[in-house]
Amino acid sequence: MSLIAKVTSPGPQKPLGDVLRVPLGIDVWEVKPDHLILRGTEAQLERLSRMGYLVEQLEDVERHLSAFATAAAAEQYHSAASLEAELRQLAEARPDIAELKEIGRSIEGRPILALRIGDRRGGVPKLLFMGCHHAREWIAVEVPFLLAKELVERADEAPIAGWLTSGEVWVAPMVNPDGHEYSRTAQRLWRKNRRRNDDGSFGVDPNRNYGYMWGILDIPTSSHVPSDETYVGPRAFSEPETQAVRDLVGCERFAGVITYHSYTQLILYPWGYAEKPVPDVQHREQMVGMAEEMQTLMQGVHGKVYVPQQSSQLYPTAGDTTDWTYGSYGIPSFTIELRPRTFQEGGFILPPGQILPTWEENRPAVFRFIEQLLAAPVA
Repeated sequence: MSLIAKVTSPGPQKPLGDVLRVPLGIDVWEVKPDHLILRGTEAQLERLSRMGYLVEQLEDVERHLSAFATAAAAEQYHSAASLEAELRQLAEARPDIAELKEIGRSIEGRPILALRIGDRRGGVPKLLFMGCHHAREWIAVEVPFLLAKELVERADEAPIAGWLTSGEVWVAPMVNPDGHEYSRTAQRLWRKNRRRNDDGSFGVDPNRNYGYMWGILDIPTSSHVPSDETYVGPRAFSEPETQAVRDLVGCERFAGVITYHSYTQLILYPWGYAEKPVPDVQHREQMVGMAEEMQTLMQGVHGKVYVPQQSSQLYPTAGDTTDWTYGSYGIPSFTIELRPRTFQEGGFILPPGQILPTWEENRPAVFRFIEQLLAAPVA
């Protein structure tokens, strides 16, 4: 039986951070200052109890799924096929400024698509927005898609017209189409891609498979065990999904990157692999300042608080997207963890009525990001 549990420390002799360093195969959902929310088997949770931690079983996973993962809710989210159809419609509606590009193919042969939006003048600054490295994070498809939709449909209005004249925006809403489709049709909480591993298990975590500091950690949040949720893969860029992003970034040399995930409402910046901050003071101050401004803009819409912090403050990761885009190219890079804040609100299964409000509160932050990095005047 799979259970959702709250884990707390009995005292300073048992720091919560140590749980994230023990090879238990647990699925970490939330990391708070005073507790963790985990998904695990009864045996895994019993082991944590024997280690001296306080473990409170909160809910059976099946009950959680029955409450949130309804067929009616799923219909309000994109599938890989419906996303492709709508991206194609956007490109066909405005061929003068929008072009749908296949940047790669997944393990199972699905296209990995990016919509390029802009006048294509050559030599202009470019920004990249991505979603759905992790299959179960469906809201992380919808926010970048709604960004692309608004940019195309309002391409002749200020300030968007100015941005698209002075630069380009690339939007890849579904980096992991195989995993996403599997989460729709077979296992709603599936996280990884659909690589068949040598031990018979399935999946590599795409957000642990990038080349910068790949594999230097071997902990529950960056695991070398193929069956674990955060399996880093057999080597850096072993997966066609991360190869597609690698090749796109290497070719286009973006001026800024945002990658969307869920959940817990965070704005994360490098490093993830180390507690130390990035060494370049100017870069660090730029990313911290941008994250804090995003927080203010987001909170001003619906009052939801997104917390800005260095990625490793959540938990340590090696081989993630933004460590690679910043570490290899110096690109200002952010991971935005979208709604909700807690699993009680749905966790990875955000009720579809919150899709539009989530986009609405992210909209001013992403528009400010575009304005800053494309350096276009606002009319």
